Amino acid sequence: MTKGFAGVLALCAACTLLGADALAAKKPKPDPAPAAAAPRTGVDSLPQTVVDEMTRYTSPGPQHQWLSGFAGTWTTRTRVLENPEAKPVEFSGGAEYRMILGGRFLELESHAEVNGNESHGLGFYGYDSFKEKYSFYFIHDGETQALTGLGDRDSTGATVTFAVAMDMPMAGEHGKPIRAVLRRVSGNRHVFEMYEKYVDDREWKVLEITYERH
Repeated sequence: MTKGFAGVLALCAACTLLGADALAAKKPKPDPAPAAAAPRTGVDSLPQTVVDEMTRYTSPGPQHQWLSGFAGTWTTRTRVLENPEAKPVEFSGGAEYRMILGGRFLELESHAEVNGNESHGLGFYGYDSFKEKYSFYFIHDGETQALTGLGDRDSTGATVTFAVAMDMPMAGEHGKPIRAVLRRVSGNRHVFEMYEKYVDDREWKVLEITYERH
């Protein structure tokens, strides 16, 4: 092979490579694959039936609407009976109810004059949509014990009765059953009562608070 022919072959090879590079440059590049959708998280990832069930148990309902009817400012008259035969001890005071936490709970702030001193209490009423029970929680500045209970509204729709377990330190009793009653008499009057049992299971009223709306 002569040097001249070898040079021609080398030139042809170079031209072929240049042509291939030019075609490659002109060939359109394929579109990139679309990005994968981000996975759904949180509530958006749950089936609608599950979301509906969660909403049912976490949102205020008609029972909370019933509780909202107590919202407002009230005067109070409290009667306490130390034993079934005792004459009631009476004292006056006031209370304010307000709906809180998006209408889920009814908060009660109360005060009363007891033996020349002002006593304060704080309570909450609610309705547990899962348990299907009304709830009760109360504390005050004359006691370190918190009273709690669950209850049902009666067929008249005006009264809720709570089962409360109350410790009696002076008698050495723990978790004594107490029946607490919240009774709406009218739009401007309601009563809260607590009942204790005798040794023979007869009941006597130990507390009565009457609320009159301003």
